[in-house]
Amino acid sequence: MPRTTRRQALVTIAASFAAGPLAAQQAYEPRTFSTEDYDLLGTLVDMIIPESDTPGARQVGVHAMLDEDLGRNNNGLAVLRDGMATLRETGFVEMSSVQRIEVLTRYSGSTGPKRDFFETLKGLTIDAYYSTEVGLVQELGYQGNTYLTEFPGCTHEHLLDDAD
Repeated sequence: MPRTTRRQALVTIAASFAAGPLAAQQAYEPRTFSTEDYDLLGTLVDMIIPESDTPGARQVGVHAMLDEDLGRNNNGLAVLRDGMATLRETGFVEMSSVQRIEVLTRYSGSTGPKRDFFETLKGLTIDAYYSTEVGLVQELGYQGNTYLTEFPGCTHEHLLDDAD
């Protein structure tokens, strides 16, 4: 039997990551959330990180990542399920995008379970999105372990002025 070289293995791994997010999103069957909650979660993560010059959170499969992660470590799962149930009761699914934004804006400024839901959703979405190639490399410009000849520190003038 021919032995796979390291180069062949790396090419195979890279190809699977390149095709992974879109293929996985299309064929993914939710394991932790119901189909309805999974669809709602996709809407919510896309409201947190919408499409811009890079794909939005739903496009890169953040909702699938959360479904997988929360199935293994349910820290935050109950908060999300309760929050999504509350949203459904208020007719969130049928609302316009402007109305949905108003609801989530109210949640972000409230206290108690609604605030907990929003903060949990936002934190999990951001963590998952910026662990993807799109978030980390395309949006943030991370280039991996590169050597810096110098580290200039903060170069944003408005931040430097505030320090005085």
